[in-house]
Amino acid sequence: MAQESGSSKSPKWRLNLYFPSKAPAFGCRFQPHIHMLIIDDSFQFPPHKYSFTWYREDVCLSPNQEKVRCFVHHEELATIQCTVCVSQNRLGKISYYCSRSCYKAAWDKHKVHHHFAAPNPNPQAVKIIKSFGPYGSYPDLPDYQDDGSQPDETVEQDGKTWTEVGSSEYYVPTENDIGFCRSLKFEAVDSSTFTQLFPARIKVTDPVIYPPPHPPRCTMWNSCNADLKEHSSNDVTFRVLSYNILADYLATSGSKWHFYCPDWALSWEYRQQNLLYEIIEYDADILCLQEVQKDHFENFLKPELAKYGYSVIYKKKKFETYSFKSHHTTDGCATFYRCQRFKEIATYELEFNNSAKPFVDSLVGKQKSEARRLLKDNVALVVILEMVENEDSSDGNRPRICVSNTHLHANVKNPDIKLLQVVTLIHALEKIAKLKIPLLICADLNSVPQSDPYTFISKGRVEILPSKETDQLGILQTLKLSHSLNLVSAYATFFQSDGVKDHQHEKMMNPGTKEPLFTNFTPSFFGTIDYIFYTAASLRLDSVLELLDIEGCLPSDKWSSDHIALMASFSLEVSAYNRSSEPLPESLGQHPHLHNIKVLQES
Repeated sequence: MAQESGSSKSPKWRLNLYFPSKAPAFGCRFQPHIHMLIIDDSFQFPPHKYSFTWYREDVCLSPNQEKVRCFVHHEELATIQCTVCVSQNRLGKISYYCSRSCYKAAWDKHKVHHHFAAPNPNPQAVKIIKSFGPYGSYPDLPDYQDDGSQPDETVEQDGKTWTEVGSSEYYVPTENDIGFCRSLKFEAVDSSTFTQLFPARIKVTDPVIYPPPHPPRCTMWNSCNADLKEHSSNDVTFRVLSYNILADYLATSGSKWHFYCPDWALSWEYRQQNLLYEIIEYDADILCLQEVQKDHFENFLKPELAKYGYSVIYKKKKFETYSFKSHHTTDGCATFYRCQRFKEIATYELEFNNSAKPFVDSLVGKQKSEARRLLKDNVALVVILEMVENEDSSDGNRPRICVSNTHLHANVKNPDIKLLQVVTLIHALEKIAKLKIPLLICADLNSVPQSDPYTFISKGRVEILPSKETDQLGILQTLKLSHSLNLVSAYATFFQSDGVKDHQHEKMMNPGTKEPLFTNFTPSFFGTIDYIFYTAASLRLDSVLELLDIEGCLPSDKWSSDHIALMASFSLEVSAYNRSSEPLPESLGQHPHLHNIKVLQES
């Protein structure tokens, strides 16, 4: 971090300059984060603009990593290489020079070689060039006119030579940068007077690294149950992905939660490219992403996935958190779908903070104060999608599916809040299920298998013995803790299917729960908290995405989230599909089914 302030004795302002990581990664945007902090409210910082100049360290090595000598002074080792020659892949002796002055002195002749590096140069000109030394000027050459260009700017600092390579706010390292350091000269200039507001800041990176290749993970494990029934030509099949992608403001909050991950691999600039590559490789029709940071959604995920044919609906949390990189930001749930396959019919947004409010408002005094802990800013996004590609279905009966995308409260000390949020969601979805529309729930439940939220979804009911540990405020006594949606977990269904004998599959399964061994892996937690649930009566599970071997904590240089992606392929039998003619509800409501609220009021 580089800083500059108005005065060492009584600073009125402070400017902080951060690099996203110590080392840039090849092919990944490397952009500094600048934070201007006004300490003295009476101080007015003048209108200004920033200036960026990027340099590459010149360490001249031949392709076999041996030091090379100057083209002009053969007794000297080279310290500068012409960047134009590098870009033209002309890495011969003529591209190396021992000093900045040597490079500049030879420039008028050297740049002629760039012109005649074409596939079919003029033979007469080449003969003339070869007959003269490195300095001075060539005589008139056929087909050549001096363009007046100057050599790349170079500076010397700490005994090293640096060549200017860019002047934009960010820099994207190329293959030629791998193994070399980068330097940034940063200046703030008064917009009116064009004078520097403080001395230029120089910040140097570690050498540019080449990230490891992303391992393939696109094998689908076929469900044995799916093999028992032949697909009809009219069946509709589709893939659904659920993935908590780890919001940047949580990954780099300064808490050192992910200390085991290299800082370059933890930076959003690297992770965004890695995550995009991974998500595109899965080739899903519906993407349910959680922890999608709002600025990264607008600036990256939405436009990039649109290039691959995805439309999107996004629901962010209401309350924002301060992040030094993105200022105030938050995250939310984003549901992408292929617009060639689906169209959006209706969208419903659930804010669990609002769902708990009637219960909190019904209390008084100390109980009401204690109950405010139920007001958590988690959300759910419910989208009704309609197939657009099945020509055998009439417009009035084209298959529809309901996709719910949610990320529940995380604190393990609040199991009652988790269950309250799940109950709220399920009872809202019952209104959709009455219309005979198949349901999908893609969720980071922050709850393990056999927990109350998981049991409530998959078993249709949960029995709660009231206690201070499980129900601190007694709210669970007021809830209707049952439903009739017949929801099952995709991965549990796969592992429970007859004939799953592959030992490679079995070692990735928890034998007690029949769920994956883990979907979240950090030093403080190892287990499954992410799921894809579906209505077994209306959808058939065909396959699930292979799981990860236990390689170490997440995120890593290979996998860019602390969660793993889950994906399942489903079939919908169109001939048996017959949705209700009733209209979709205008709202799913915000409140859970309370059937005994007097319990709390009278206690």
